[in-house]
Amino acid sequence: MDLSEFSHYEWIVSNRRGGYALGPASLLNHRKYHGLLIAAQPDLRRVHLVSSIEETVTVGDELSFLIDSNSYPNVVYPQGYKHIFRCFLRPFPAFLFSTNPVSSEIMILKSIQMHENLNFCAVRYRNLGVFSLCLSLRPKFTLRSHHAVHGPGFWDNASHFADFSGRTGIVFGDGQQAFLHCEKGRLEAEPFVYRNVVYPTEMIRGYEAVEDLLAPFRISVELEPGEEEVLIFGDTGEEDFVKIAGEAAERYQRWPLPANHPLASGRAPEKVFSALTVRGEKAFSHEEYMKILELSISEFFCEADLIAGFPWFSAWGRDTMISLEAFSRIPGGVHCVYSVLRMYGRNMKDGLVPNTLGEGEVGRNYETVDASLWFGIRILDFWDRFTEDQKSVLMHFLCSVIGNYLFNETLPFHIDARDGLIDIHRREDLALTWMDAKVHGQPVTPRWGKPIEVNALWFNLLDGFLRVAGTRGVDSFRYEDREVETGALEDIAEKLRSSLKGFFYGNGFADRIEDERLRKEVRPNYLIALSLPSVPFDTEEVKMGYEVARRELLTRFGLRSLSPTSRAYRKRYMGNQTMRDMAYHQGTVWVWLLLPMAKVAERVYGDDRVHLRRELLGLVSAFRDRFVSGDMASVPELYDGESPRLPKGAPAQCWSSAAIFLIEKMLEELR
Repeated sequence: MDLSEFSHYEWIVSNRRGGYALGPASLLNHRKYHGLLIAAQPDLRRVHLVSSIEETVTVGDELSFLIDSNSYPNVVYPQGYKHIFRCFLRPFPAFLFSTNPVSSEIMILKSIQMHENLNFCAVRYRNLGVFSLCLSLRPKFTLRSHHAVHGPGFWDNASHFADFSGRTGIVFGDGQQAFLHCEKGRLEAEPFVYRNVVYPTEMIRGYEAVEDLLAPFRISVELEPGEEEVLIFGDTGEEDFVKIAGEAAERYQRWPLPANHPLASGRAPEKVFSALTVRGEKAFSHEEYMKILELSISEFFCEADLIAGFPWFSAWGRDTMISLEAFSRIPGGVHCVYSVLRMYGRNMKDGLVPNTLGEGEVGRNYETVDASLWFGIRILDFWDRFTEDQKSVLMHFLCSVIGNYLFNETLPFHIDARDGLIDIHRREDLALTWMDAKVHGQPVTPRWGKPIEVNALWFNLLDGFLRVAGTRGVDSFRYEDREVETGALEDIAEKLRSSLKGFFYGNGFADRIEDERLRKEVRPNYLIALSLPSVPFDTEEVKMGYEVARRELLTRFGLRSLSPTSRAYRKRYMGNQTMRDMAYHQGTVWVWLLLPMAKVAERVYGDDRVHLRRELLGLVSAFRDRFVSGDMASVPELYDGESPRLPKGAPAQCWSSAAIFLIEKMLEELR
């Protein structure tokens, strides 16, 4: 295959610790994050252990070819991607190699699977041809933070050590360790350093992009037709490697294989080849597609939390709370929802749940105004599904949020007593809403004052709390030395209801009120407000807002973060960190915003199920088509604001995946 024929989307497998393996469909690594094992530590720091494998296939005495690919300065060598006959991104990445031109008699299937609970990855090579063949394999180790690279010459000076016993090897270096086990092959010491490996995407993004890789071992194995070799990589050596590889394989058995996958049935080699030559065949039926969506959602599970996105995000409170709605719709999800809510409640500080939680203590901050509001609303969303003991715990958290928002003067925002609205203080170093990008420490879209979605969340939190308090006979609660009466909260909620109506100015919705003035930027934040359970706007106002969004914000891959009519609009998300941050919320398309759009469509079209179904299909069709064809493994974070086509930002984003999954569930309910 030529590079242009490969999907632009990346494959991903992960475990429930936050560890992962990630790569492109071509297996030509172009990010420093691409690799076969990135292990997660208990504090969510991720350690990149294994990059890739040099792979030589030999058939008989005369035929030998390399099937791996690497970027070096000014050259790609070897060009193993040309030997990929087919690639399958789900349910786990698998790649079918052959000669060039393709021969049905020589086929090797390489697949990558990760253990669900441990930092272990299994790489399998199966001989699907008719001839015996020999594989020579050199695993390339990195042993570093996944955010860093070991630059040229690093392994010449760094202290490192490698040893093996039987079929198991161990590598130490830079304070990290990695283990390797091969099931059939002969493991031998043959140290080698791959120098000046280049990651082009990191270079474009303005980061260090050249690295040396350490390869202490070589594995040789002969495979007869139908036989398989398995390499298992891990961060510990105390486990039963063969058992772990079996558990990793068993994990994926409940998920559907693509229709033309070589392992989908026990086909003879010539039948496998015949099935794979059919172009345009759907990889998954609609029912299978929904299962694959469920799998892509489950990839973000991480103990009692969710990973916001792979590869560089850890756990983010806001993202987690927004995404939780989807996790309640998959098996075991309600238990997951309570565990996550309890964990965030226990980590609350001054009524604020953490904005970021992970990558060590240094990665924790509370710079958010809306995450705690989403947290409270999620508690209320699932209230009837919790036990009485759980409700008691969660009620305490709700009271803490409301009490602090009302009375804690140390917070970077306050409740304006005149209108009941949350007013964000003008601080040059803080960006407290989801539009939180900073350049040189200053927010690009600070949104000081009274943002519409923040105050709609505040209203919904109070409104929902009062309903729950009423059913439990709660007429007051204590906040420090104060007795907070629900009657006073009812007065604030009514004031809020009236104040929120002031965001509508006749032709649309203001993004915020600042210094008593409406800021009439056309941003998607008002759609978030209109998508919440309690909306103080009438039907015609909601319809007008929906039409403005369809006209100025909606694209086939998501919603723009700013209308193209604005002078501040940025049409491309590209370049170094500063350039990207300047565009991040200034027009760049966000996938997750499709869910608020869908909920507003439901409100607009009401009982007109035909029209609503057409609208919802339009929101998800681009993603559905790519999943069904097998070209997409997970939903990315972003696309360009202008002519969106290629995925941008994180290649696998939790709230993006949650949005597509939930809209598909809305469509199922319509049927």
